[in-house]
Amino acid sequence: AYTQLRFATDFDSYNNFSVRRLKFWFKSPPGFSKHWSFKVQAIFMSIQNERFFLQDVYGQYSWKNSSIRFGQFIPQYALQRFQPDYLIPSSERSRAITLLVPDGTLGARDIGLQYNLRAMNKKLEFNIGLFNGYGIKDYRFNNSGYLLTQNLSYRIPIKKSSLKFGYSVMYRKAEDIVFHGILPDTLSYSGSDFRFNVYSIFNSKVVDIQAEYLYALLDTTTASGYYVLTTVKFNPKNHAYFVFDEYTNQDSFPVNSPWYIVGYNYLFRKYKIMLSLESGFQGVAGQWQNRTVIQFQLFFH
Repeated sequence: AYTQLRFATDFDSYNNFSVRRLKFWFKSPPGFSKHWSFKVQAIFMSIQNERFFLQDVYGQYSWKNSSIRFGQFIPQYALQRFQPDYLIPSSERSRAITLLVPDGTLGARDIGLQYNLRAMNKKLEFNIGLFNGYGIKDYRFNNSGYLLTQNLSYRIPIKKSSLKFGYSVMYRKAEDIVFHGILPDTLSYSGSDFRFNVYSIFNSKVVDIQAEYLYALLDTTTASGYYVLTTVKFNPKNHAYFVFDEYTNQDSFPVNSPWYIVGYNYLFRKYKIMLSLESGFQGVAGQWQNRTVIQFQLFFH
Protein backbone atom coordinates (compact mmCIF):
# COMPACT_ATOMS: atom_id res chain seq x y z
CA ALA A 1 0.00 0.00 0.00
CA TYR A 2 1.03 3.62 -0.46
CA THR A 3 -0.41 7.11 -0.25
CA GLN A 4 0.08 10.46 -1.95
CA LEU A 5 -0.84 13.49 0.19
CA ARG A 6 -1.15 16.71 -1.76
CA PHE A 7 -1.52 20.46 -1.47
CA ALA A 8 -2.56 22.31 -4.66
CA THR A 9 -3.06 26.02 -5.32
CA ASP A 10 -3.41 28.54 -8.11
CA PHE A 11 -2.44 31.40 -5.72
CA ASP A 12 -5.84 32.97 -6.41
CA SER A 13 -9.13 31.09 -6.26
CA TYR A 14 -8.26 27.81 -4.53
CA ASN A 15 -5.95 26.24 -1.94
CA ASN A 16 -6.62 22.58 -1.37
CA PHE A 17 -5.26 19.72 0.75
CA SER A 18 -6.26 16.24 -0.41
CA VAL A 19 -5.53 12.54 -0.34
CA ARG A 20 -4.65 12.12 -3.99
CA ARG A 21 -4.36 8.37 -3.58
CA LEU A 22 -4.44 5.77 -0.85
CA LYS A 23 -4.01 2.52 -2.70
CA PHE A 24 -4.13 -1.04 -1.34
CA TRP A 25 -3.53 -4.29 -3.17
CA PHE A 26 -3.18 -7.98 -2.47
CA LYS A 27 -1.68 -10.37 -4.99
CA SER A 28 -0.59 -13.98 -5.17
CA PRO A 29 2.61 -14.53 -3.15
CA PRO A 30 5.74 -16.23 -4.51
CA GLY A 31 5.21 -19.96 -4.70
CA PHE A 32 1.42 -19.65 -4.96
CA SER A 33 1.33 -21.58 -8.23
CA LYS A 34 3.58 -22.30 -11.19
CA HIS A 35 1.00 -21.04 -13.69
CA TRP A 36 -1.75 -19.20 -11.80
CA SER A 37 -1.70 -15.74 -10.20
CA PHE A 38 -4.19 -13.10 -9.04
CA LYS A 39 -4.49 -9.49 -7.86
CA VAL A 40 -7.10 -7.42 -6.01
CA GLN A 41 -6.66 -3.64 -5.68
CA ALA A 42 -8.72 -0.82 -4.16
CA ILE A 43 -8.19 2.94 -3.92
CA PHE A 44 -9.36 5.82 -1.72
CA MET A 45 -9.30 9.38 -3.09
CA SER A 46 -10.63 12.70 -1.82
CA ILE A 47 -11.92 13.47 -5.30
CA GLN A 48 -14.23 10.42 -5.09
CA ASN A 49 -16.11 11.83 -2.08
CA GLU A 50 -13.93 9.98 0.44
CA ARG A 51 -15.02 6.53 -0.73
CA PHE A 52 -13.12 3.33 -1.48
CA PHE A 53 -13.27 2.17 -5.09
CA LEU A 54 -12.48 -1.35 -6.30
CA GLN A 55 -10.06 -1.18 -9.22
CA ASP A 56 -8.44 -4.50 -10.12
CA VAL A 57 -9.89 -7.99 -9.65
CA TYR A 58 -8.26 -10.46 -12.00
CA GLY A 59 -6.70 -13.85 -12.42
CA GLN A 60 -3.96 -14.86 -14.81
CA TYR A 61 -2.71 -18.10 -16.31
CA SER A 62 0.90 -18.04 -17.59
CA TRP A 63 2.93 -20.48 -19.65
CA LYS A 64 6.28 -20.10 -21.42
CA ASN A 65 6.31 -16.55 -22.87
CA SER A 66 2.52 -16.14 -22.83
CA SER A 67 -0.29 -15.40 -20.41
CA ILE A 68 -4.05 -14.88 -20.41
CA ARG A 69 -5.51 -12.35 -17.97
CA PHE A 70 -9.23 -12.32 -17.19
CA GLY A 71 -11.41 -10.18 -14.94
CA GLN A 72 -11.40 -6.44 -14.23
CA PHE A 73 -8.20 -4.59 -15.17
CA ILE A 74 -6.72 -1.91 -17.43
CA PRO A 75 -6.59 -2.87 -21.12
CA GLN A 76 -2.99 -2.70 -22.38
CA TYR A 77 -2.93 0.58 -24.28
CA ALA A 78 -0.37 3.42 -24.44
CA LEU A 79 2.83 3.86 -22.44
CA GLN A 80 2.20 6.27 -19.56
CA ARG A 81 -1.07 4.58 -18.58
CA PHE A 82 1.03 1.53 -17.65
CA GLN A 83 3.69 3.35 -15.70
CA PRO A 84 2.72 3.10 -12.00
CA ASP A 85 1.45 6.32 -10.40
CA TYR A 86 4.30 6.26 -7.88
CA LEU A 87 6.97 6.08 -10.62
CA ILE A 88 5.65 8.84 -12.89
CA PRO A 89 7.76 11.97 -12.24
CA SER A 90 4.89 14.45 -12.74
CA SER A 91 1.93 14.78 -10.39
CA GLU A 92 -0.57 13.66 -13.05
CA ARG A 93 -0.59 11.78 -16.32
CA SER A 94 -1.03 13.89 -19.46
CA ARG A 95 -4.50 15.02 -20.51
CA ALA A 96 -4.34 12.91 -23.67
CA ILE A 97 -3.65 9.80 -21.61
CA THR A 98 -6.41 10.60 -19.12
CA LEU A 99 -9.02 11.28 -21.81
CA LEU A 100 -8.06 9.15 -24.83
CA VAL A 101 -7.08 5.72 -23.52
CA PRO A 102 -10.01 3.28 -23.96
CA ASP A 103 -11.59 3.68 -20.50
CA GLY A 104 -9.81 6.84 -19.36
CA THR A 105 -12.83 8.58 -17.81
CA LEU A 106 -14.84 5.38 -17.28
CA GLY A 107 -12.82 4.08 -14.33
CA ALA A 108 -9.71 3.29 -16.43
CA ARG A 109 -10.52 -0.43 -16.16
CA ASP A 110 -12.82 -2.76 -18.07
CA ILE A 111 -14.03 -6.34 -17.71
CA GLY A 112 -12.81 -8.91 -20.20
CA LEU A 113 -9.79 -10.99 -21.14
CA GLN A 114 -6.41 -10.30 -22.71
CA TYR A 115 -3.65 -12.39 -24.26
CA ASN A 116 -0.07 -11.26 -23.53
CA LEU A 117 3.17 -12.33 -25.22
CA ARG A 118 6.73 -11.41 -24.23
CA ALA A 119 9.33 -12.75 -26.67
CA MET A 120 12.92 -12.19 -27.86
CA ASN A 121 14.32 -12.00 -24.31
CA LYS A 122 11.35 -9.84 -23.29
CA LYS A 123 12.25 -7.15 -25.83
CA LEU A 124 9.06 -7.71 -27.83
CA GLU A 125 5.64 -7.33 -26.17
CA PHE A 126 2.31 -8.08 -27.82
CA ASN A 127 -1.17 -7.79 -26.30
CA ILE A 128 -4.68 -8.28 -27.65
CA GLY A 129 -7.89 -8.05 -25.64
CA LEU A 130 -11.69 -8.22 -25.74
CA PHE A 131 -13.75 -6.26 -23.19
CA ASN A 132 -17.27 -5.08 -22.35
CA GLY A 133 -16.30 -1.61 -23.55
CA TYR A 134 -18.10 0.67 -21.07
CA GLY A 135 -15.65 0.80 -18.15
CA ILE A 136 -16.43 -0.06 -14.53
CA LYS A 137 -18.41 2.87 -13.15
CA ASP A 138 -21.65 1.01 -13.84
CA TYR A 139 -22.58 -2.57 -14.72
CA ARG A 140 -24.95 -3.47 -17.55
CA PHE A 141 -26.81 -6.76 -17.81
CA ASN A 142 -27.93 -6.08 -21.39
CA ASN A 143 -24.74 -4.71 -22.95
CA SER A 144 -24.53 -5.12 -26.74
CA GLY A 145 -21.28 -3.19 -27.26
CA TYR A 146 -17.69 -4.41 -27.12
CA LEU A 147 -14.09 -3.18 -27.11
CA LEU A 148 -11.11 -4.65 -28.99
CA THR A 149 -7.56 -3.54 -28.15
CA GLN A 150 -4.12 -4.39 -29.50
CA ASN A 151 -0.66 -3.22 -28.41
CA LEU A 152 2.84 -3.92 -29.71
CA SER A 153 6.20 -2.62 -28.44
CA TYR A 154 9.90 -3.34 -28.90
CA ARG A 155 12.82 -2.43 -26.65
CA ILE A 156 16.39 -1.89 -27.93
CA PRO A 157 19.22 -2.09 -25.36
CA ILE A 158 21.94 0.54 -25.95
CA LYS A 159 24.86 -0.19 -23.58
CA LYS A 160 23.56 1.05 -20.19
CA SER A 161 20.55 2.74 -21.82
CA SER A 162 17.50 1.55 -23.73
CA LEU A 163 15.06 2.77 -26.36
CA LYS A 164 11.49 1.48 -26.50
CA PHE A 165 8.85 2.29 -29.09
CA GLY A 166 5.41 0.95 -29.87
CA TYR A 167 1.81 1.53 -30.83
CA SER A 168 -1.70 0.74 -29.59
CA VAL A 169 -4.98 0.57 -31.50
CA MET A 170 -8.58 -0.03 -30.44
CA TYR A 171 -12.09 -0.28 -31.82
CA ARG A 172 -15.25 -0.01 -29.75
CA LYS A 173 -18.89 -0.47 -30.59
CA ALA A 174 -20.15 2.12 -28.11
CA GLU A 175 -23.60 2.06 -26.59
CA ASP A 176 -24.86 5.10 -24.64
CA ILE A 177 -21.48 6.20 -23.23
CA VAL A 178 -20.53 9.67 -22.03
CA PHE A 179 -16.96 10.48 -23.12
CA HIS A 180 -15.83 13.35 -20.88
CA GLY A 181 -13.38 15.70 -22.56
CA ILE A 182 -14.09 14.32 -26.04
CA LEU A 183 -17.80 15.09 -26.40
CA PRO A 184 -19.98 17.44 -24.33
CA ASP A 185 -21.02 15.86 -21.02
CA THR A 186 -24.67 16.30 -22.03
CA LEU A 187 -24.26 13.80 -24.89
CA SER A 188 -24.50 10.03 -24.59
CA TYR A 189 -22.73 8.46 -27.58
CA SER A 190 -23.58 5.29 -29.52
CA GLY A 191 -21.64 4.24 -32.59
CA SER A 192 -18.11 3.43 -33.73
CA ASP A 193 -15.10 4.54 -31.67
CA PHE A 194 -11.65 4.15 -33.25
CA ARG A 195 -8.43 5.23 -31.54
CA PHE A 196 -4.69 4.78 -31.95
CA ASN A 197 -1.53 5.72 -30.10
CA VAL A 198 2.21 5.76 -30.86
CA TYR A 199 4.89 6.13 -28.21
CA SER A 200 8.61 6.04 -27.48
CA ILE A 201 10.80 6.22 -24.38
CA PHE A 202 14.56 6.56 -23.90
CA ASN A 203 16.01 5.56 -20.51
CA SER A 204 19.54 6.22 -19.29
CA LYS A 205 21.39 6.81 -16.03
CA VAL A 206 21.22 10.60 -16.38
CA VAL A 207 18.14 11.43 -18.46
CA ASP A 208 14.82 9.85 -19.45
CA ILE A 209 12.73 11.15 -22.37
CA GLN A 210 9.32 9.86 -23.38
CA ALA A 211 6.66 11.04 -25.81
CA GLU A 212 3.24 9.86 -26.98
CA TYR A 213 0.62 10.84 -29.52
CA LEU A 214 -3.03 9.75 -29.15
CA TYR A 215 -5.95 10.15 -31.55
CA ALA A 216 -9.68 9.35 -31.33
CA LEU A 217 -12.35 9.28 -34.04
CA LEU A 218 -16.00 8.95 -33.03
CA ASP A 219 -17.96 9.06 -36.29
CA THR A 220 -17.19 12.66 -37.37
CA THR A 221 -15.83 13.89 -34.03
CA THR A 222 -12.07 13.87 -33.43
CA ALA A 223 -9.78 14.50 -30.48
CA SER A 224 -6.02 14.24 -30.22
CA GLY A 225 -3.13 15.06 -27.95
CA TYR A 226 0.51 14.50 -27.23
CA TYR A 227 3.06 15.12 -24.53
CA VAL A 228 6.82 15.14 -24.05
CA LEU A 229 8.25 14.35 -20.61
CA THR A 230 11.96 14.81 -19.84
CA THR A 231 13.49 13.78 -16.51
CA VAL A 232 17.01 14.82 -15.49
CA LYS A 233 18.57 12.70 -12.71
CA PHE A 234 21.29 14.80 -11.07
CA ASN A 235 21.94 12.01 -8.57
CA PRO A 236 19.88 9.17 -7.00
CA LYS A 237 18.02 11.61 -4.71
CA ASN A 238 17.51 14.72 -6.85
CA HIS A 239 15.45 14.61 -10.05
CA ALA A 240 13.98 17.45 -12.13
CA TYR A 241 11.42 17.10 -14.91
CA PHE A 242 9.81 19.11 -17.68
CA VAL A 243 6.49 18.41 -19.44
CA PHE A 244 4.83 19.80 -22.55
CA ASP A 245 1.19 18.65 -22.58
CA GLU A 246 -1.05 19.41 -25.59
CA TYR A 247 -4.68 18.31 -26.04
CA THR A 248 -7.26 19.36 -28.64
CA ASN A 249 -10.89 18.46 -29.26
CA GLN A 250 -13.77 19.99 -31.18
CA ASP A 251 -15.69 20.88 -28.02
CA SER A 252 -12.79 23.01 -26.65
CA PHE A 253 -13.30 21.55 -23.17
CA PRO A 254 -10.92 21.20 -21.49
CA VAL A 255 -9.24 24.33 -22.85
CA ASN A 256 -7.39 23.67 -26.12
CA SER A 257 -4.09 25.22 -25.08
CA PRO A 258 -0.95 23.47 -23.84
CA TRP A 259 0.39 23.13 -20.32
CA TYR A 260 4.05 23.88 -19.60
CA ILE A 261 5.10 22.05 -16.43
CA VAL A 262 8.32 22.00 -14.42
CA GLY A 263 8.92 19.96 -11.29
CA TYR A 264 11.42 18.61 -8.77
CA ASN A 265 11.43 15.32 -6.84
CA TYR A 266 13.50 14.57 -3.76
CA LEU A 267 13.75 10.83 -3.14
CA PHE A 268 14.44 10.16 0.54
CA ARG A 269 14.28 6.38 0.06
CA LYS A 270 13.94 5.95 -3.67
CA TYR A 271 10.26 6.25 -4.69
CA LYS A 272 9.01 4.82 -1.37
CA ILE A 273 9.46 8.14 0.44
CA MET A 274 9.41 11.11 -1.93
CA LEU A 275 8.64 14.82 -1.79
CA SER A 276 7.63 16.68 -4.97
CA LEU A 277 7.19 20.30 -6.01
CA GLU A 278 5.55 21.09 -9.35
CA SER A 279 4.32 24.21 -11.11
CA GLY A 280 2.38 24.33 -14.38
CA PHE A 281 1.34 27.21 -16.64
CA GLN A 282 -1.41 27.43 -19.27
CA GLY A 283 -2.36 30.38 -21.45
CA VAL A 284 -6.12 31.06 -21.36
CA ALA A 285 -7.78 34.06 -23.05
CA GLY A 286 -4.50 35.97 -23.21
CA GLN A 287 -3.61 35.35 -19.56
CA TRP A 288 -1.39 32.80 -17.85
CA GLN A 289 -2.95 30.48 -15.30
CA ASN A 290 -0.86 28.61 -12.75
CA ARG A 291 -1.29 25.40 -10.79
CA THR A 292 1.30 24.50 -8.16
CA VAL A 293 1.42 21.17 -6.33
CA ILE A 294 3.36 19.95 -3.30
CA GLN A 295 3.05 16.20 -2.80
CA PHE A 296 4.39 13.66 -0.29
CA GLN A 297 4.51 9.99 -1.27
CA LEU A 298 4.85 7.23 1.33
CA PHE A 299 4.84 3.44 1.02
CA PHE A 300 3.63 1.27 3.90
CA HIS A 301 5.83 -1.72 3.18
